[in-house]
Amino acid sequence: MRRGPIKAALAASGLPAQHPVAMAHTNSESLLGLQHFEEFYLSGGDLYCLVENKLFRIHRYFFERESKFFKAQLAVPATPGRPRIGTADDSAILLDNVRSKDFAKLLWVFYNPKYSLYDASVEDWSTILELAERWEFAEVKNLAVRELEKKDELPDIDRIVLYHKFKVDESYLIPRYAALCERPELLTVEEGLQLGMEVTIALSRARECARNQASSGGRSPSPAGLGNKELTDIIKDHFNIKPVEQSTEPQPPSPGKSDDNGPGAGNKTPGGNGGKSNANGTANGTGANRKSKSGTANGGGGNST
Repeated sequence: MRRGPIKAALAASGLPAQHPVAMAHTNSESLLGLQHFEEFYLSGGDLYCLVENKLFRIHRYFFERESKFFKAQLAVPATPGRPRIGTADDSAILLDNVRSKDFAKLLWVFYNPKYSLYDASVEDWSTILELAERWEFAEVKNLAVRELEKKDELPDIDRIVLYHKFKVDESYLIPRYAALCERPELLTVEEGLQLGMEVTIALSRARECARNQASSGGRSPSPAGLGNKELTDIIKDHFNIKPVEQSTEPQPPSPGKSDDNGPGAGNKTPGGNGGKSNANGTANGTGANRKSKSGTANGGGGNST
């Protein structure tokens, strides 16, 4: 019996059905309507991924350089008699539990046309943060957090929940915890349920400690009466937040070229610092210009077809 295209891709990969990257799609309805994802099926791409019946053809270099998870998966040698995973449509890496439009948002980080100007919504950055955490794109995760820090419209409660869920350095939350301690109103039942018992109890204890210190100093009996350093020290103590060393990793990926300004849209050509693809389909990678063993920077060129 003839296999559907997704099962054929899984068989060609030589990976087991429960492999963390290549997951089997057993629902027969999911085998229908296999299509190229137009914005990210690039003629110069050398890595093929399959997400929600959408085929992506992108540049392996970004995934090997930026993601510890994918670097390990792509290092798996080919099964004898079968193509190496991710090298063609029929051996595409199968990515489960992710929507194609969300995968495109992650790819936008590498193919952004605005040369280090990342204009996206809170929802988009939250999605990018989730996938960066899942697949260990460390610098993409750092970028997502920095961009979310600029979004004042994200409420403190929602930010705390989001950062905890995707394991963001808790030092980013010190001013958010402080704001909740200083506000006149106590946490509501709904807010407590969102934050969870551990965070809610720590906040209550920090708030009470701050009130006691303020009262003992003859100041206003509220956390707002404390100085910033005093309240910060209380927060660090109750949440057990320790100082972290500054990262010495390279800066996050810089953009390539595209005809669109938003995540997951437009014709894409990778390149760092304004790099453009050459006739051989190679280009500057994200961040600083780099060189591979073969010469010019990795990343590959090519426009979407």
